[in-house]
Amino acid sequence: MKIVYKNILINSLIAIVILFLGGLVLFQFLKGKLNTEVLEDLYVQQNFIKKRLSAGVDIDVLKYNMGDNVKIHYINAIQYKEPVIEDMAVWDSHKNRIVKLKKILFDVDQAKKYYRITISKTVDKGEGIGESIGSVMFTSGTIMLILLVLINIYVYYTLYSPFYKLVKIIGKFSVQKLERIIPPKTNTEEFEILGSKVGEMSDKMIDDYNSIKEFIENMTHETQTPLAIINTKIERCLQDKHLTAEQAVLLMDAAQAVKNLFNLNKGLSLLSKLDNRQYNSLKEISLKELLQQRIDYFSDFMEDQQIVLSENYIEDKTIVMDVYLSEILIDNLFKNAIKHNLKNGKIFVTLNGYQLTIANTGIAPTESTDRFFDRFYSQKPQQSLGLGLSIIKKIVDYYLYSISYVYKDDLHQVSITFK
Repeated sequence: MKIVYKNILINSLIAIVILFLGGLVLFQFLKGKLNTEVLEDLYVQQNFIKKRLSAGVDIDVLKYNMGDNVKIHYINAIQYKEPVIEDMAVWDSHKNRIVKLKKILFDVDQAKKYYRITISKTVDKGEGIGESIGSVMFTSGTIMLILLVLINIYVYYTLYSPFYKLVKIIGKFSVQKLERIIPPKTNTEEFEILGSKVGEMSDKMIDDYNSIKEFIENMTHETQTPLAIINTKIERCLQDKHLTAEQAVLLMDAAQAVKNLFNLNKGLSLLSKLDNRQYNSLKEISLKELLQQRIDYFSDFMEDQQIVLSENYIEDKTIVMDVYLSEILIDNLFKNAIKHNLKNGKIFVTLNGYQLTIANTGIAPTESTDRFFDRFYSQKPQQSLGLGLSIIKKIVDYYLYSISYVYKDDLHQVSITFK
């Protein structure tokens, strides 16, 4: 959830709580004020009646002139010398509901007769006030929430505009383009600091990228010559007629080590370039044609190992990728299938649309295959430097393809989905 919506949600909840509590406090306050006014009104009427009786007004005349809220009853003796306040609830047939009343009772005497006067007044106006308050609070709260949402959206998208622009620029940033991030102008100090730091970070990334790229290029170039010289010297030594069998074995091991070092150098250089996304040349490639071309290249190797190849092209598809990488991908698949095969073994090539499966006979894996595509991993380290499958996985990930390995039906099966 975006910060603007989180802020709106929090502010809205706070506003709702404040409105509810504020309405409740206001209702209780007005209810208290209403009760006070009702009591004052009752006392005013009591004093008015007493003054009228003191002025000599006959109580029957007074009873006739008072409203329905005043009741006068004859009693035997005075009981309430001081007025008494009572609360009660009665059924109102006109309103068809129970109404709350507050009444004052006091006793008076006139012409040696005693009377009890009861003055009552409804306090149900509080409920009407509560309904009015609730209606006003609901209406004003709804309007306030709508305005709060609109104002928050406007303010945040205006205030955070430089932030969103910076995020968009970061999303388009590519270190291979060697273009530093230029943050948008803003008068907000925090966003200005953020933009400055992001700009510095992009400069550092570009510098580091150039340094690594230069180092890899220099290393690849500079190590080729010494390796070639070492290989030449070894070949010359192997041509020596006075070479003993033991020396020949040692030189052959050294030649193999040089070859492995050469392949390692080449493989690490390729992996580094893939990590830095330096392969951007794309071309449409027919998978069937690519496979047949690379099969022709490896035909001699398979003949030497007396490996039988079986091809099954169910459906051909065209992919878009770098030609050099596509050849390396297929070459490493075949190298792996040949190298880890059996004498007089078999290789099965199946192409079904965007899915390619290369299966080969071989010794069943003795360990877990979870790290099958990890760099330098091998169940027999003395036989392999472990870069072949790692290069395959890196190329597959580079183009967002998918790859899987399974040992099934006595076959090592590597499947790639070019989609």
